[in-house]
Amino acid sequence: MRGLFVSLMLFASLACLPAQATPRVQEVSVRDISAWLVSDTSLPIFTLEMAWQGGSATDPDGKSGLSMLMARLMNEGAGDSPAKAFQQALADKAISLSFNAGRDEVTAKLRCLKRYQDACLGLLKSALTAPRFDAEAVARMKQEQSSAILRAQQSPGALASSAFMEMAFGAHPYGRAKDGTQSSLEGLTREDIRTQYQNTFARDNLKLALVGDMTRAQMRRLMRDVFAALPAHSKLPRVVDTVATRGPKTRHIERRGPQTSVTFGHRGIAYSDALFFPAFVMNSILGGSGFSSRLTEEVREARGLAYSVYSYFLSLEHSELWFGSVASDNKTTQQALDVIRAEMRRIAREGVDKARLEAAKTYMTGAYALRFDSGAKIAQQLIGVQLSGWPMNYFQTRNSRIEAVRVEDIQAAAQRLLADELLLVSVGQTRVSLAKPR
Repeated sequence: MRGLFVSLMLFASLACLPAQATPRVQEVSVRDISAWLVSDTSLPIFTLEMAWQGGSATDPDGKSGLSMLMARLMNEGAGDSPAKAFQQALADKAISLSFNAGRDEVTAKLRCLKRYQDACLGLLKSALTAPRFDAEAVARMKQEQSSAILRAQQSPGALASSAFMEMAFGAHPYGRAKDGTQSSLEGLTREDIRTQYQNTFARDNLKLALVGDMTRAQMRRLMRDVFAALPAHSKLPRVVDTVATRGPKTRHIERRGPQTSVTFGHRGIAYSDALFFPAFVMNSILGGSGFSSRLTEEVREARGLAYSVYSYFLSLEHSELWFGSVASDNKTTQQALDVIRAEMRRIAREGVDKARLEAAKTYMTGAYALRFDSGAKIAQQLIGVQLSGWPMNYFQTRNSRIEAVRVEDIQAAAQRLLADELLLVSVGQTRVSLAKPR
């Protein structure tokens, strides 16, 4: 019960946080472009989060890793400035501009001091509308991405996670690694990169969030000056909705080492489902709240079978997943998995008592304020909610919907989500089984 005690002790500090910790969000529109704005003049700085729906799921067949390579190159030279000159121009004004690619989106983040706003936005516009994709930069970023693939191949946890996605989604684009493979990466050309860029960066798939020293009028001007130059429509292929395959299924990857890493999970639950918030709270109690979760209590604290064990939801644009992970000594991996599954069955069979539920609510609603303690964090929250397709009032309704979850809702969510249909990948020297322990 140590985790429950920790949750209860958090009440004093979390309860002291303001009841309305979320910021006031304004929607700003210019023609066919929309943005979420939190205006804050307390510091002369602003953070702009950008996202274009697409990502690695739109990589052509045989060209996995293309969106990630393109993203790595977006700040490696633009307009008349090759990579070194462009990076120096950013550094001269203390501007931070980075790009990344996920499964469903290509993202960019810009942080800039207000007094350098014109130079900052000029460099951003150049990066978005005139990236160079020079041969030298392409070769260098290919090498960087190749190194990332090699590092992932040396990580049992990364291997397990990648193999899990392949098992869950098969031939669907979600089953491919975002960085691609050494073979697919080697075959990517500058023409591939430019074509993916031209297909991705447009206005109709753009999401924007800005936090900081910016008025509504200034935000409109920014949107018009920087983003209106993008094409009206993206030209990406349509990605079909899918669901993870049903288990039970297992896969083992033999790997020398003292531990075996295990990734487990199955189909998740959509935000539109009435059980979404009960499932959200249920998962926090089971494995989503660190030391106060049941899995940590039983696997780590009570038995010392693992240093870390957790579970969480992954909401993708075209599918939903619930999954978790644990790494244990080769001799105790099966025991750790058996304990995890026993806790899953227990919460589905017995639910939770009121004290446990109230402790979870206190933790989840109180700790939510910590996601809004900086402009960068707020901007990240704004773009994340937009990409999830959730309404703007999510920030105001989230905690009240958690507070409304009842004991019986927890059990209903557990019975829906924790059925014995696990997909499981193990990487190490212990091949684990999903057979029920005797």
